[in-house]
Amino acid sequence: MGLMHMKKIVITLLILLFIVVIFGGMLTVYALSPNPDADPDEARRHAEEFWAREQELQVRNFFAKYWWAFAAGGVLVLGGGAGTILMLRKRKKRAAATGLPNAYAETTVELFPNTQSTVLIGNALHIGSRESQQDCFIISDISNTELCEQKGILGVVADGMGGMADGAEASAIVSRTMLQYFNEVPSSGRPELDLLNMVNIANDNVCRYMTGRDPGGSTVVAAIIQGDHFHWITVGDSRIYLFRNGAIKQINREHIYAVELDERAARGEISWESAAGDSKRAALTSYLGMRDLEKIDRNLHPVQLVDGDRVLLLSDGIFDTLTDNEILETMFLPPQESAIQLKEKTLAKQNPNQDNLAAVILEYRGV
Repeated sequence: MGLMHMKKIVITLLILLFIVVIFGGMLTVYALSPNPDADPDEARRHAEEFWAREQELQVRNFFAKYWWAFAAGGVLVLGGGAGTILMLRKRKKRAAATGLPNAYAETTVELFPNTQSTVLIGNALHIGSRESQQDCFIISDISNTELCEQKGILGVVADGMGGMADGAEASAIVSRTMLQYFNEVPSSGRPELDLLNMVNIANDNVCRYMTGRDPGGSTVVAAIIQGDHFHWITVGDSRIYLFRNGAIKQINREHIYAVELDERAARGEISWESAAGDSKRAALTSYLGMRDLEKIDRNLHPVQLVDGDRVLLLSDGIFDTLTDNEILETMFLPPQESAIQLKEKTLAKQNPNQDNLAAVILEYRGV
């Protein structure tokens, strides 16, 4: 519900409350008034004076007795309306500041339009055919010149898992934690270390949230572009691609059981047929929400970027539906249009089990 719509509802409630008070007073006056045709004799004038005084007295007594009810009703309406407006304003302000979209958004939103930056942004988010949106993304404020100069630009995609509410909250916790750390904690001067700290703190926060709940958590893929260098970190099965010179390449290693199965097959421990047919191939072997993160994939040395390079952060809702070549076909447009194409090409497959999808595109423009 939009802020303006909520304001209209609150104003309508206040008007209705005012009408009720006035109408109640009118009914009271009417109920206490005498019938003018009931007393035609000479005493009518005296009766009218008497009833006028009596009417005024009883109306005053009525409102004196029940003033608290009208006051309480007014306070409740005003307090509830004001609280709702403040909550919506706070939510809107936080979303604008963090780049965190509505959890049920099914369209892309151009973030930081008309902002001059060496990094161009694209993003997409869709619920797919699922009942809830458990994917989430954030992009740090590229319009904050001081933040960009000191720390660069952060992009994160998180894919929650577990129950509907738990998965959505887990991915939101990851995104919020990492953005808060990026915004508030002084840089160590080593982005790879900052990313590792973000992930470890996010994991602790998710573990605390999941305590007492069914098993669940979130994957994460994140990147920092600072100057012409970028660092990345991943946990789980979300992917990070580098687009350069008309080609894309996945640069992270997914934490799924399929990787271990294929490694065992390569060593001759099991057959390739057995590895390919294992029903647990897609099972995650590392994710945020585990007490001890066994696997974290990251680069220790920065990747040197050249003009036109793109970093793609994708949830499995995209690359499980599109091939790498189909993803590549969307890269020859401006970043936001590319993100829209990724979403539309994915949905065009009309997969009845289409997972949530999220994409962040960071394009480096050399100066």
